[in-house]
Amino acid sequence: MSSHYFIGIKTDQKIADALQEWQEVLSESMSYRNWTNREDFHITLKFLGGTAEEIIDEYIEEIKSQSWPSPFNVGIGPAGSFGERTCPRVFFAEVEKASELMEIKRKIEKTGHLLGIDEESRKYHPHVTLAKQQAEGRSPLSQEHIPVIFQSNYQMKVHAFSVFKIHPGKQPKYEKVADIDLNRKGF
Repeated sequence: MSSHYFIGIKTDQKIADALQEWQEVLSESMSYRNWTNREDFHITLKFLGGTAEEIIDEYIEEIKSQSWPSPFNVGIGPAGSFGERTCPRVFFAEVEKASELMEIKRKIEKTGHLLGIDEESRKYHPHVTLAKQQAEGRSPLSQEHIPVIFQSNYQMKVHAFSVFKIHPGKQPKYEKVADIDLNRKGF
C-alpha cells in the first residue's frame, strides 16, 4: 500500500505562533472536527496522494537536481475560507502569490507531469489551513466587523520547500522526508 505525500513550505515558528492565536480566537465562535497542529502549518504546493516510494524517490531526486529561485519573502494573511461564508468548511490564512512561489509551483507540476503524476485541475489558491471539516458556529469573517486579528498580515522568509509523508493517526501528522534548499542551484 502506498503512503500519501505532498510537497509544501512549512511555516516558521513566528507565523505558527500567530496562526495558533488565530485558532484560539476562532474556537470561541466556531467548532471544527480537524484543527491543524501548529507543527503542521504549511503552504501546500502539490498534493501527491497515495504514491509509491520509488516514485517519491524519483520525484525528490529530480527536484533536487533543478535550479530554484533564491530565498524570498511571502505575505501570509488576512484570514479566508472555503465554503459557506457563515459556516465555512475550511478556515485559513491567505498566502500572497509571490512570483517565486508561483514559479516553484509551476516547476513542481511540470516535474510531476513528466513522472506520470496528474497536474492539479483546480486553480492554485495558496493558503495555510487552520481548521476544516464539519464546522459549527458562525464564522467571524461573516460578521459586520471582522476581528482585527483575522485582518493581520505577516511576512515569512522562504528558504526551502519540502516533501512530506502523511501519518493520519498521529499529531503532528506530517513527516518531512526531504528538503529542497533554495540557497543552492542544482547539484
